This record gives sequence, structure tokens and C-alpha cells, in this order.
Amino acid sequence: MHVKGGKLMSPQSCSAKNFIPAPSLPGKGNGDDYAVLVSANSSPTTGTDDTPVALTSPPEPDRRTQTSAARQLLCLAIVDVVGFSAMMRADEEGTFHRWTGLREELILPLLASHGGVLVNTTGDGIFATFTNPVDGVQWSRELQSKARQRRQGLSMRVSLNYCTVLRDGKDLLGDGINVAARLQELTPTGGVVLTQSVQEEIKDHAEFETRPFGPVTLRNIDGDVMAFELMTDGRHHSEPAPGITKLPSIAVMPFVNLGGQEKDDYLGAGIVEDIVVSLSSHEDLTVISRSSTLAFARQPIDPKAVGEVLDVRYLITGTIRRSNDRIRISAQLLDAGAGQQLTSLRRDFEVKDIFAVQDEIVETTLTHLLPGVHSAERRRVFRKWPSSLSGYDNYLKALDLIGSLQRIQFESALSHLNQAIKADPGFSLPLAWAARWYSLNVGQGWSKDPQDDSAKAAELAMRAIRIDENNALAQATYGHVRSYLFGDFETAITHMEHATEINPNSSTAWLLSSVTLSSLGRHEEAIAAAERSLRLSPFDQWLFIHYAFLGIANYDAGNYERALIWLSRGLAENPRYTSALRTLAVTQIALGNGEKANEAIAQLLELEPNFNLSAYGRTRRLYSNPAQADLFRDRLRQAGAPQ
Repeated sequence: MHVKGGKLMSPQSCSAKNFIPAPSLPGKGNGDDYAVLVSANSSPTTGTDDTPVALTSPPEPDRRTQTSAARQLLCLAIVDVVGFSAMMRADEEGTFHRWTGLREELILPLLASHGGVLVNTTGDGIFATFTNPVDGVQWSRELQSKARQRRQGLSMRVSLNYCTVLRDGKDLLGDGINVAARLQELTPTGGVVLTQSVQEEIKDHAEFETRPFGPVTLRNIDGDVMAFELMTDGRHHSEPAPGITKLPSIAVMPFVNLGGQEKDDYLGAGIVEDIVVSLSSHEDLTVISRSSTLAFARQPIDPKAVGEVLDVRYLITGTIRRSNDRIRISAQLLDAGAGQQLTSLRRDFEVKDIFAVQDEIVETTLTHLLPGVHSAERRRVFRKWPSSLSGYDNYLKALDLIGSLQRIQFESALSHLNQAIKADPGFSLPLAWAARWYSLNVGQGWSKDPQDDSAKAAELAMRAIRIDENNALAQATYGHVRSYLFGDFETAITHMEHATEINPNSSTAWLLSSVTLSSLGRHEEAIAAAERSLRLSPFDQWLFIHYAFLGIANYDAGNYERALIWLSRGLAENPRYTSALRTLAVTQIALGNGEKANEAIAQLLELEPNFNLSAYGRTRRLYSNPAQADLFRDRLRQAGAPQ
């Protein structure tokens, strides 16, 4: 409920069949101020005939019977979905179900787990409160991260204000509500913006990083308001590597599946993945990884807005429709800044010809972006295509599962990779990812036989290289395995350097190389490699590993405060990453925080109950300098790790 024009209004409600967007939350109306919102105990009612209940205004209250309102200090959180009205016009019922699913399955359970109180839901909006601003910021960050991972095409904006409000029974009143509402209007897509009062409460928490966003002028609010943007993804964290911003930059957006069959979603994802890999191999382009563009799936694409968010000049967008053994593809190359279409391609073809069409999209793109490049050079970047679409589907399904680090999903990922390898033994990518799987299995402490799994990781990565020596992922993975599991750092760095030469836009290659460089004591190069990886994939589905590797590189360099920030952020994204927990523990010891180091080890032992320093020293090689490895293990011991 809210006050509009001096009248108490109830939000509309109706069934999906006759869904009508409800009146908006504060800040989304026609300029009126909104100063009262009721508590979570209030709820809209629905007519029994599936028709919306008419809005009515209750009688004017008898002010002679009112008592004085109580003041309460609360953190106010306001959420809305970007472009909701346009999505409703395009797909009313589908948008309704996606929004209600997101609200009931993610937003509200997450709110409860962080101690928040739902005040009101209206249309595509949420209004909630927190007693502790830290809880509100944690909820907001986790909400944005998990919403991106759902890939439902619903991008949200969240604003937070810590202020005194008046509580009159179940109602909240106060100008602070207006501030939160107006601030939400200015929040970037997928972002979280805080007022100065919230910033003051979280400034000593290493897991939060903010940047100045204000002062800002808010509609119908006197004076400017100082605001800060919470870092919820990989943007704004580092200066681009030298030369990167001078290159033409491009992102390939998820292709829209017009056929509606869920099984064809992976076909569209595969097309995008292959176009990205082919374009990435060209050293004169900066190409954002597919893992980042997944955050924009299933939503209308505003080229200018997406270009600004991803910091790219060009976009490829497209649609796909499959009917039996035929596929229809439409693709467009857009100038994001100008919002103009540069060229387009439409093809209707048999399934067996899909990879040839992908090559055509790549060459058309390169022709427009790099007109001076000879045709033979453009074709050089084309990759070796798989021979089995079923194998390809299994490979893509594995990628969706492996990064969660949830044990059941993680093991299911290996099953899909094995099926992909069996269906197409000559396809190198599933072999490379299977090698990564075994490496992670050892790193997480889940392996029953670490030495055997280490050998399998090395063997699978080498098989991938033998099939396709220009597979950057295979080269980088083999290098990482040789470094992390065998301590063969010189061989490792050779393969890492080859991987980044083959594909200078491979976020994974730069990421894996950062840890090997750090192990060799090349600290500045290690941090630069990790930062470049983050620049290439700012919305990565594996963002927690990017943050953790930046933390590891900073720890090795002796930048303990920076290491603490990155490691805390990585664990906030995914608390199950044991490598980050171990490094967090030794970082806390280095900073003299013994109690917090003990807490990190306690969390580690919950995930890896059999962890002990003796076995750890035998199965994982951290540094080329033995003294550094001894210091790391000694700090783990000081933190409480069992011998």
C-alpha cells in the first residue's frame, strides 16, 4: 500500500491470466511524494472470479484517536526490475511467471535469511527493511549475484538508505523513504547504490567495496545526496591492461530461442560460445566472454545501455528457431554507441550446416570491424568444429554445472563431460574442461585419490592439446595442472604464455596464468593478468574465482589488506571455494587477526573435514620457492589447521 495524492491506496492483485501491473513503488510514479508504506502483514486480495479487485480508498481516519508515532532507525531497501513494462508488453504471461518465480524462490527467502522484513510488494517492486545496514548490503549483493546466475532476463536495481522513520502501528512514514525511492531511479542496471549513512556502517567490512556515485540530485528532494555504488560484479575494479581500450571491442549477446523448446537453448548458447571463441582468437579485437553476456539472457537488449555496462563498442545480437532438422538464424552487428545496425545476416539451413553459418557470422563481423585484414587471415581464427551436436550439448550443460561447487551438481558435470567425450572423441574442449574438473576436485579436497586425479587432469589436458594445439583453454589448463598439482612451474608458464598468445581474449587463460606467475614470484605480472581476466569477463559466472585469484596474487605480493578485500569478496560470491578459505586464513594470520583466521579454518573444515597439513603438502604445490610454501603451511598451522 502507499499514499498517493493524500489517499491510502491498496496494490492491485489478480491471476496470471488477467495480470495487470500494480501501482508502482515510491519513485516510479508521476512525481508525487510517497511517505507511507505498510508492513509485511498487509497483503493484496484477489477476487474469486479471477478479476482484479477494484481499488478503494478507506474512510478518512479520525485524527482525534491517533497516538504519536514512534521513531525507529532502519535500513530501507527498494528494488525494482529494469524495463519491466516493456517486457510485459512483449510477453505478459511469461514475464509475470519469471518475476513471481524470482520473487518467491530467491528474493523473499534470501530476505528472510538475512533478517530483513518485507514491507510491501507492488508490481515489479519490493520494499523491505533491515535493523542492521550490514545485513541489508549483504542481501543486496547476494541478490544481484544470484539473480544473474538464474539467467531469467530480469535485471534489478537496488537502493539502500539508513535513516530514522516514523512507525505508526504497521505504517512507516518519513522523508528517508523518498530518498531511497528517488535514489533507486538513478541506480545502474544490476547495481546497488547506498546513501552516505549506509556507507558509514559498512566501511570497516573488507568484503564490501564501493565507489563514489554522488553527490546526486534527487527528484523532489532538497539538496544533493552523497551516494556510493556497491561493487557487485567485475566492473570498475582495475585499469584496463595497456592497449586494450584502443582495440575495437565487442560482446556477443545470448541468441533468443524463438522456438520455445528448452532443449534448443543449448543450441543457441553453443552458437554464441563458438562465435566468441573464434573472434577472441584475433589479437586486434577485445572480446567479452560468453560467461559475462549470459547475465543479459532473456531480456530486451538496449544496445547503448549494454555497451556502456560491458564497456564495448559493438554488439552481436541474434535469434534462432529450430524446426525438426532445419534452423533459422538471424544475426545483427550493432554499433552500441550509436545504436545503429551495421550489417545483418539471415540464414535458413539444415542442422548439419550450423558450424558453416557460424563461420559466416564471424567472417562478416571481422570484415566490418577489421576491413584491412586479408580474407585468409580472417579465416585463420576459425576453430575446429565438433562432429556431434549431442556431444556439444553435453559439453555446454557441464559448463552450467561445474562452477557452482555444489557437490551433486559438480559430479553431474563430470558425467556430462564424459558423455561429450564419448560422443565426439575428437572434440578438444570437453577434454580440457574434464581436466579442469579433476584439478578442482583435488583443490576442493573432494578427491579420494589426489595423485590419481592429478594424473588424470594432466593426461586429459594433454589429449586436448594433441587434438587441437591452438585450443587456448587446453594449453592454459595443462599449464595450471603442471603448476598447481605437480610443481612444474617452468613447463607451466610455457603453456600459459602460449595460451594467451593463441587467444589474447581468453579470460580463463589470463586467470589461470595469474596464479602460476604468482607462484614464480612475478607478482606485478600476476596481478595484471588477474585484472585483465576480470576486464574480459566482468559478469563471469565464476566471478568468485576471479576475486579469489586476485586475493591469492595480492597475498603472495605481500599486499595483505588488498588480499583480504578480494578473498572476502570471492567468498561472499561463493563460500564453498576452499582455496579462498585457506588463503583467507593465512592472510588473517599475516595481519595479526588470529581469531578470524581460526574462523576461516573452521569454515574450511566444514567443507573439507579430512583436511590436514601433511596431505596438503603432498598433493598441492604452491610456490617455486620452498620457503614460501613452508611459510604458507606454517600460517595455516597457526590458524588452527590440523597437522
